[in-house]
Amino acid sequence: MLGKKKKSASVKRKPKKRSVPLGRTLSTQDNYLGRSKTGSTKERPVVVIETNKRNDLAVVPLSSRNGKHRTRLKKYQDGRSYFKHFVEIEDDEGKPIRVGRKFRENHKNQDVSAEDVELIRYKVLYHSSPAPKNLQKMKKFQKQKKSPRLNHSGHCQCYAGRCSDGCCRMPIFSITDFICLSTPF
Repeated sequence: MLGKKKKSASVKRKPKKRSVPLGRTLSTQDNYLGRSKTGSTKERPVVVIETNKRNDLAVVPLSSRNGKHRTRLKKYQDGRSYFKHFVEIEDDEGKPIRVGRKFRENHKNQDVSAEDVELIRYKVLYHSSPAPKNLQKMKKFQKQKKSPRLNHSGHCQCYAGRCSDGCCRMPIFSITDFICLSTPF
C-alpha cells in the first residue's frame, strides 16, 4: 500500500446553458417547421423572436420572395428578405424548438437587428390575418416559461395551500378557495 498513489476523481462539469439572443437566425429545413406536411426539404432561415429559461425558442420563418402573408425587412440583407406572418414554437414532432440537429445556429453577423425583431413581433402578433393563432401560440409558449415563486422548502408560497397552477401539494380549504400569490395579478 505504500507506493500506490490515489487517483483523484475527475470532476465532470456540465456545460453552461446559454440562451440564444433575440434576432439570431437559425438554419432549418421546411419539413422541420411545425406539424405541416409540406414534404419540402429546402433549407430556410428562421429568426428567434422569443426565448424562455429552458432555451425553448419561438421563431418566425424568413423568405427571399414576396408573397401572401409576408412583409419586407428593410434593414436585413439590404431589404431583400421577407418574413412570413407565422410563429412556430414546436418542430415537426411536437417538441419545443431548441438549437440542435434540426435547428442550427447561424453566425452572429447574420443576426436581425433589434428594431427589425420588434417590427416582426408587432406585425406577426397584432397586424396580420394569422395573428389570433399566433397569439394563442405565444400564450402557450409563455405559460411554459412561467414558474411559481417558491419558498426555501421548494413549495409554492400560496395563500390557500393549493392553487390553480397545480404547484401546491395539499389543499387546506375547500377546492373552490384557489388563491395563488405566485402568479401576478
